[in-house]
Amino acid sequence: MRMMDVIDESTGKVVGSVPHYDGKEIADMVDTAFEVQPKWERVPLFERGQILYKFCDLVDQHREEIALAMSNDMGKPIMQSRAETTYAAEIGRANIEVGKHMYGEVLQDSSEGYENHVVLVRHEALGVIAGVIPFNYPVELTIQKMVPALLMGNTMIIKAATTAPCSVKMLIDLAHEAGVPKDCLHFITASREDCTKYLLQNPKIACIAMTGSTDGGTEMMHDAAPTVKKVVLELGGNDPLIITEEVADDPEQMVKAIECLGWGRIIENNGQVCASPKRTIVHERAKDAFVQCLLKFLEGLKRGHATDPEAELTRLVSTKAAERVEAQIQHTVDQGARIIYGGKRDGCIMDVTVLDNVTKDMDVAKDMEIFGPVVPIITFKTDEEAVAIANQSKYGLSASVITKDLKKSWYYTENIESSAVWVNGSSALRHNDQPFGGCKGTGIGNEGAGYSCAEFTRLKTYGFCDVSPKENLFKHEDGMKDFLAFDRYTSEVKKLANELIKK
Repeated sequence: MRMMDVIDESTGKVVGSVPHYDGKEIADMVDTAFEVQPKWERVPLFERGQILYKFCDLVDQHREEIALAMSNDMGKPIMQSRAETTYAAEIGRANIEVGKHMYGEVLQDSSEGYENHVVLVRHEALGVIAGVIPFNYPVELTIQKMVPALLMGNTMIIKAATTAPCSVKMLIDLAHEAGVPKDCLHFITASREDCTKYLLQNPKIACIAMTGSTDGGTEMMHDAAPTVKKVVLELGGNDPLIITEEVADDPEQMVKAIECLGWGRIIENNGQVCASPKRTIVHERAKDAFVQCLLKFLEGLKRGHATDPEAELTRLVSTKAAERVEAQIQHTVDQGARIIYGGKRDGCIMDVTVLDNVTKDMDVAKDMEIFGPVVPIITFKTDEEAVAIANQSKYGLSASVITKDLKKSWYYTENIESSAVWVNGSSALRHNDQPFGGCKGTGIGNEGAGYSCAEFTRLKTYGFCDVSPKENLFKHEDGMKDFLAFDRYTSEVKKLANELIKK
């Protein structure tokens, strides 16, 4: 093992260091986690829950240190880092509450011939889970995966992003302090090659739980295929925000539209959000007023370093990430769009950028996900056209619609292809108990209190059978003939058994 320095790219300063493992070390961790998993699963559920409740309490107690590490790591404004840490602890508790009451089933006598049998269905652990954590919500998404996986009796290897590892390492250390055995929960950063070969393709890994890009998810599925691992993938998004015609005549709704976009797309994590409203689809009658209000809103935002409690805009996770956003902006301009605000980059700092004249046939209006504070404005004439634009993307994570019209709100919520549609709220919203996932290219499986617990288990049937089934099995004529033919042989076995027992 060697240590890896973590750099704040806005200052060039070293802000922490974490272990960086090679392939053999990763393989050894997986072997250990695989060996101890049955023992951890035999720890009573309520005891595992008590340990994890203590962990969540420790997260609250160390909120400031965790948040500061996150902001220095990847540039999130400190106020958002604090909020994420508190929210993440609540997510952990919610999963424990639901997981402790996720009962099995006793099947009824609803299947002919099983009247005198007892058939149970239970949730059992999958085994060793590989959790792949992205840079943008390192604390929340670690806890979203770690707590339910451990609660349900799995062991886990957490692979942190090299651009945001320090806060994740703190969480693992706190879990160990709370009582999770070190052999059951491991932290790694590693090269992509070593992680793929020794973790993701390792036959002792039962499940890959990953949040990241759709391209990354495709690679995970490829890695999982040879050993038929389960995959739980929360992937990319290009969420639509639809601003309907009546917003043109309603100042309150116009403010609501600016709030949903301003928070969910621009301020929240500098636009680095999978469920961010990335495509602003505005009715042509509301467009001019909306643009003027948006530009007025942007004038008041304050930039600063991620540790500045007054900063609303900070930086992107890396210069490489900002360069990618800059290139996507230029690509959209080359296709005919016009920059009406921002567009400049300074290292890892990317201006909020507003793009006008964006048409529905441009890449940004379909499948080009921009992970930064960029607002492409697309106009529409009819509700049907707005839905068509929303649905033309390969993604289907979340969506939002601004309207007071109840009939119209139902039309949009029913017809937009996504896992969630928020009316008069941002698509970046996420309820603790919501099945958060997506359709189409956005992923497989769901996260959320209870849903994550179910994803990290398999269903197993326990059947306690009647030893004398003649009276209730094979009641149909053909089935009885088959049974009577079989019974000629079993009667001989029974006769021999009686003779042997008597001896």
